[in-house]
Amino acid sequence: MNREKLLINISRILVVIMLLSAFAFAPVPANAAGGELTHELNDLIAQAEALKAGNEEFPLQISHTDVGSDVNKAFPWVYADELKDLDNALEFARNALTPADEAIASLENAIVSFTGKIKADGSNPYFRLDPGLGRIPVKITAPTNVWTSRTPLDNRVPADFAGGTYKLIPYPFADSQGKADVLQINYVHNGKTSFGGMTLQSPLSPSVDVPAGSNIEFDVYYPKSAQGKFMRWRIRNAGSDIDTYLREYEYNNLNPDWIGSYNGETWLLKHTSITATTGTSSNFILELHGETGRPAETGMLLVANIKITAPDPNGVALPNVINNENQSAVTPLKNVYNKQNGTFMVGTIGTGAVTGTRANHYEIFVDGNNLKADGTHPRGPSWLKSVTGEALSGATTTPGIGEYSMPTSSYQAIRDSGTPGQYKSHAHVLAWYNQAPAWMRQMIPATLPLGYNGTTDYYGLGNGVTTTVKVDKEMARRVQFNHTMYVMRHFLTTDTKYGSSVSRGVIPFNSWDVLNEEVHESRHSETIPADPNSWRQTLKNTNWLSAMSDDLIGGDISEHYIYLLFKNAHIAAPNAKMAAAYKANYANLPEYMKLDGHDNVGSIDAYIVNDPPKLTYNDYDISNRTKARTVYNMVRALNTAWLSDPLYDGRPLIEDIGIQGHDSIGKTLASDNQYAMALYASLIDEGLLSGIAYSELDLKMPTSSPGGGALAPAVLNVRQSDALGYEYALMYKLFNRFAPYIDHIISWGVAGSGWQGSYVLFDSQSNANAGYYGAVNPNRFVLGHSYLDDFFAGEYEKLQNSYAIDLGDLGMYTPGNGEAKSLTATIAANSSVTPESTFTAGVSLDSVTQSVYAQDITLSYDSSVFDYVSAAGATSNIQVLREDTATPGIVRIISVNVGGVAGTSTPVLNITFKVKSGVQNTTGTIAVSQAKTGGRDGTVTSAALSSKTISVGGIIHQVDKTALNAAITSAQTLYNTAIVGTQPGQYPQAAKDVFLEAINIASAVRDNASVTQDQVDSALAALNTSIDTFKATANKSADINGDGDTNVGDLAIVAYHYGMDSTSADWAKAKVADMNNDNKIDIWDLGYVATNIN
Repeated sequence: MNREKLLINISRILVVIMLLSAFAFAPVPANAAGGELTHELNDLIAQAEALKAGNEEFPLQISHTDVGSDVNKAFPWVYADELKDLDNALEFARNALTPADEAIASLENAIVSFTGKIKADGSNPYFRLDPGLGRIPVKITAPTNVWTSRTPLDNRVPADFAGGTYKLIPYPFADSQGKADVLQINYVHNGKTSFGGMTLQSPLSPSVDVPAGSNIEFDVYYPKSAQGKFMRWRIRNAGSDIDTYLREYEYNNLNPDWIGSYNGETWLLKHTSITATTGTSSNFILELHGETGRPAETGMLLVANIKITAPDPNGVALPNVINNENQSAVTPLKNVYNKQNGTFMVGTIGTGAVTGTRANHYEIFVDGNNLKADGTHPRGPSWLKSVTGEALSGATTTPGIGEYSMPTSSYQAIRDSGTPGQYKSHAHVLAWYNQAPAWMRQMIPATLPLGYNGTTDYYGLGNGVTTTVKVDKEMARRVQFNHTMYVMRHFLTTDTKYGSSVSRGVIPFNSWDVLNEEVHESRHSETIPADPNSWRQTLKNTNWLSAMSDDLIGGDISEHYIYLLFKNAHIAAPNAKMAAAYKANYANLPEYMKLDGHDNVGSIDAYIVNDPPKLTYNDYDISNRTKARTVYNMVRALNTAWLSDPLYDGRPLIEDIGIQGHDSIGKTLASDNQYAMALYASLIDEGLLSGIAYSELDLKMPTSSPGGGALAPAVLNVRQSDALGYEYALMYKLFNRFAPYIDHIISWGVAGSGWQGSYVLFDSQSNANAGYYGAVNPNRFVLGHSYLDDFFAGEYEKLQNSYAIDLGDLGMYTPGNGEAKSLTATIAANSSVTPESTFTAGVSLDSVTQSVYAQDITLSYDSSVFDYVSAAGATSNIQVLREDTATPGIVRIISVNVGGVAGTSTPVLNITFKVKSGVQNTTGTIAVSQAKTGGRDGTVTSAALSSKTISVGGIIHQVDKTALNAAITSAQTLYNTAIVGTQPGQYPQAAKDVFLEAINIASAVRDNASVTQDQVDSALAALNTSIDTFKATANKSADINGDGDTNVGDLAIVAYHYGMDSTSADWAKAKVADMNNDNKIDIWDLGYVATNIN
C-alpha cells in the first residue's frame, strides 16, 4: 500500500489517541536508522499504538473469549491473538538490531492487517466502521461536444441570445495536459429583456436508457467578473421529460478557491452533480439563464467534463439503515438544549395544540405560512388610492379589523398547551416579497418608470409585481404601518380594536420575523468589504415596500423602507421606553401614524409589552459569505442609525438575525455558516444586535454526498445515513460554540423529509435518525464515524473552541459569552518615546451603542516622567471646553461632540505630553482614571477605564524639533482661530479640513521617537507650505480699488477682467479680481463682489 495513503486512511478514531491517550512508547533507537527513515518508523509506531488504544469515546476492546462475549460488539473490538500480531510487529520494529527498512515494511503490513480485523456490528447509532462505497457511479454516456443552438426552454431567454455566442476552445489553464476542449459561452444581456442566456444541445454518445439513480456531472469555470451575472442552469437529457432546474451561487463568494488565469482574469472551478431524468435519451440540452432586473452586461464562462453516471450494475448495494428508537424512547432534544442549561431553545414547525414529537422534543414553534400578509390581510382599506386618486382593486373594505383574517386559534393553542409559558411561538412574517395579497402587490412607487430600468438612484421594478399602480410614499407607509399594528397587536394586546378581547387574553410571541428574504442572493461582489453601503444595491426592491421610500437607493437611512418596517414593529409592541419617547415626540410624528387611531391622543401606554418579541430579519443562503457580509453591513448601518432616532427604545432596531439554513450535506460547509455566525456575534458583542436564530434547519442529500444516488431517497443507505448524522453533528457543534449568542434553533419539519426533500431529526415513522444522534452528542458522533473524515475534510477541526475565525478585513474572531462589550475610554500612545520628546496620547470611546454628545475625562500620569502640554479634539466636531490641571499628575478635560459620536472605536481626544528634561531609561504610565459620558437625553454613563505604560529610552542622538514644534503650535493657533464662512477673512471648510490633516501629519513626525533630522526638516518645510497655502485660501476683501468701501467700482473691475484666466496675457493685472483663487475670473467672482456691496 502507498505509505501516504496509509497515513491518510487510518481513521481518526484510531489515530486521535496520539493526542488524547496517556500511553508512552519507546522510539526506535537513533542508531537503528538515520534521518527520514527514523521519522517514518516513529510515525508508524505511534499509529500502531493509537490503533491499540482507540480514543476517549471509543477505546478499543480486547476479547479473551472465542466468540467475543466479553465485549460490546457495537463498538470497536478485536480478539487478543489478533492484537498479538501487532505487538510482535512493534517489538520487531523497536529492536535496535532490526534494519529500519525491514521494520517499516513489517509494521506497515501489521497495521493494515490489524485495521482489517477491527470489528463492530453497526448496531449503535454512534459508531460504524466504513461500510464500503456500495454501487459507485460509472459513466454511461456524455455529450459529443458538437454543440448547436436551439429554441430556449424558458421563454424569457431571448431567441437570438441577445448576440451571445459559443465555441469550443482548448482547455486554457496551466494544468492542460490530457484535458479535453471546453465549451466557452459568451453571455450577453441587453438590459431590456428579462435576462440574457442561451440554449445549446449536443448528441449523447451513446444513446442510453438512463436508469433511476443516475446523475449529471459537469464543471463550470467562472471568472471574477461573473459575480452576480449568472444564476440558473436548466439541463435536460430527454426531450419529453421535465428538465432539471438548478441554482448555484457558490462562485459568488468572498473567499473562493481560484484555480488559474485566463483572458486576463482569475477563474473559479465549480463542480456540480444533480439527479438525471430517467428514460431513453439521445440529446443533451444545456441552458444558461441570467439574472433579472440587471443592466446591460456581458460575461464569459466555460463548461467542461459533462457526463451522465449511473450506479455500477455490477456493484454491491449498501444496506439501508434501520432506525430503531422511537422519538418517545430517546432523550428529549429540549432536555439537551435549553436556556436553563446555558444553550438555546429548540423548536420546529407546526401550530395548534402541542402533542407527540413536538411536545416531547421542542419548546418553540412556527408556522411557515399563516402569518404572511396574503393570509392575515386579504382585503385592502378603502382609503388606499393611487397618485391620481383612483381606488385600488381589492382595496374597498371599510378600514379596520374587517380587513384582516387572523390565525388566532393556532397560536392560542400553543399558549394553552402544557404549563403556562412552557411552549413558545415564533411569528413568520410581517413583510415578504412573496405571499402578499394581490391588492398590496400592485402598489409601485410613485417615482418608478415602468420596466426593468433601475438606475444608480432607483431600484426599478422588483419581485412579485403583477399589475402596477403608483402610490405616493405616505400611502405606502400607512399601509405597512397599519398592517404591522393590527397583526402584532391582535396577539399582543386585549384591545377589541385589533380583534382581541380580555377573555381571550394576550398571546405572547418569543420573536417575530419583521422582514423576510429582502437581500438578493446574487447581487454581490468582492467590493462589499470596501463599500459598506453596497447593501442598498443588493435588495430585491419589493415594490410595495420600496414605495415607502420612493424607490430611492440612497437618501436618509431613517427614511429607508427596511428601517421603517422595523420601526413600525417597535411601536406596535412598545416597551416602556418606547411609550415614553412616543409621547414626548408625538407632535413630530408623521401624520400617517395618527390617522387610524393606534394611540390615545399620543399615548401608547396601554400597549406596553413587558417582554416584547425579538424583532428579526430572516434570510436564506447566509452560508454564502458575500450575502452574510451584505446582511452584516445592512444591520450595522440600520442599527447604528437607530441609536440617534428620537424613538430609540434601548433595543436594537433589528434585534435578531434569522439564518434559514436549508443546507446540503457536504456542499454547505459548517465553517461557512460559522463565518456568518461570527459576523453577527461580533455585532452582539458591540451591542448592535441581540441574538441569532437558525430559523429553518434541515439538510438536503445531494447526489454528491456519501452513498450518492437519487436525490432525497425515501430510505437512506447506511453511508447516506452516517453522512446525514455527521453534518448535523457539525452543525450542532457550531451551535454549541455560539450558544451564548443563539436564541433558538428551529427544525424545518417534525418527522420524515422536510422542505424540498430535506431531512430533519426523525424519520417518517417518528424514529430518531442519525441526525438526531449527531445533534444530541456531536463529538461522539463524529469520532464514531471517522471513516467520513476525508469527505468532511477539516470541518470538525474548524469548529473547535480554539480555532480563530478569519473575517477578512474585520480581523480574526473568537466567540465570547454573548454579552455586549461595555463602554470603555481607551488610551493609546506609542509604547516608547525618546528623552525630552513631545508625543500625543489618543483617547477613544469604544463600544458606544448610544450616541455620546459630551465627555468628562480625567487622566492621571507620572508627573516625575511627563509634563502635560495640551488637549485637542480628535476632529473638528469635537471641542475641548475645559482643562483642569490644578493637581500635578492629574488633568481633567471636558469636551463636547457636535452631532454626537457612536461606534466600535471612536477617537475623541488628542492629548500632548512632553518627557521631562533629564528623564531617560525609565517608564511612566498615563491612565484614564475617570470617564463619564452624556447622552442626548441627559443620561450620564460611566465608562470602563484603561491605561498605557510608556518607556523612555536613552539619549542616543539629538534631533532638533524646536522649529517643527513652533510651526505646529503656530499652525494649530491659526487653525483654531480660523472661522469658516463666506465673509472676507473667513475660510472654506474644505480648506480647513486639509489644513488639519497637514497639522496631524507634522505632529506624527514630531511624535515619532525614531525620526531623523532630515524627516523633521522635511515635515517643517511641508507644514510651512501648508500654512502659506491655507492663508491664501482666506476669502479676499471685495474692496479691490482700495477706497475703503465695497461698491460698484469694485464690481466694474471684475467685470472688466471677466473671462480671463491664468493663461491670459494680462493675468498679472487681472488676478486682482480672482476672489476665490481658482485662476479664472467668472460668475463666482462677480457674485462674490456683488453680495458684499454696502
